[in-house]
Amino acid sequence: MGDKRMRQILSTAALFLFVVVFVNVVPAQETPRTINGGSLNGKAIKLPKPAYPNEARMGKFEGTVSIRVTVDEEGNVIDAEADAEKSVVVRVGADGSKETIKGELPDSSLVEAARAAALEAKFSPTRLSGQPVKVTGHVTYNFSFHSSDVKFISGGVLNGKAVSLPKPEYPAAALAVRASGTVNVQVLIDENGDVISATAASGHPLLRAAAVDAARLAKFTPTLLEGNAVKVSGVVTYNFALPDDGQN
Repeated sequence: MGDKRMRQILSTAALFLFVVVFVNVVPAQETPRTINGGSLNGKAIKLPKPAYPNEARMGKFEGTVSIRVTVDEEGNVIDAEADAEKSVVVRVGADGSKETIKGELPDSSLVEAARAAALEAKFSPTRLSGQPVKVTGHVTYNFSFHSSDVKFISGGVLNGKAVSLPKPEYPAAALAVRASGTVNVQVLIDENGDVISATAASGHPLLRAAAVDAARLAKFTPTLLEGNAVKVSGVVTYNFALPDDGQN
C-alpha cells in the first residue's frame, strides 16, 4: 500500500508540474514578436508628406510608391524599403498620355523621397495580449505631376548652349570591358545657368556616373523668358569612344 500511495503522489506531482509549465511557457511561445498590420496610412499619428523631387519632375514621373515599414514597440519606424510589386509609376507624355513603367521602379528619386518620409512617420504603439509588439506593413505615397507646377521650360539638347562643358573621365571599369557609346544626362539649370540636378537617362551603366559628374560641372548662359530668368530642363549628351577608336 505504501508503494501504491507513493506512486499516486508522484503522478499527481508530475501532473501539477506539467500544468504549471504549460500555463507559463506555452502562452509566451504563442505571442508573436512582430505582427502584420497591412496598410498603415490610416494608423499614423504623424505622416509627413514627401517632397516631389526635381529629378522626377524633369522625367515627368508620377504614380504610387509603396514603402514596406517596420514599426517598433514605441511606434517609431525602424526600417523602410520600397516595394516595387505594390508600386505603380507612370511617365507623362508631352500630349498628356501616360505610360505605365513595369518591373523595377524607374526613378530612384521618387523612392528615396517616399522612404525618407516614411522614416519620419509615427504610429500609435500596438499591443497584443497587453504586450507591445513590432508591426510590419505598407505606407503608400502618391506623386502627381502637373505641368503647371513646373517652374522651368524645356530646352531640348543643351550641348550647344553651354559656356563651359567639362569632358567626363573615361571610367577604368568601362575601359576594361570596352564599354562605349552615348550617355544622355537629363539636367535642370537654374536662373544663373548652373546645373542644380543631373540624372542619367540612357547609356551604358558603367559610363553613366562619369557623365553625370561632368554634367553637374557644366555652365550655361542664363535663359530669359519675357525678360525674366527661368530654369531650363534639357539633355546633355556625352559620347564615349574607346581610345583606339579615337575618343572624342
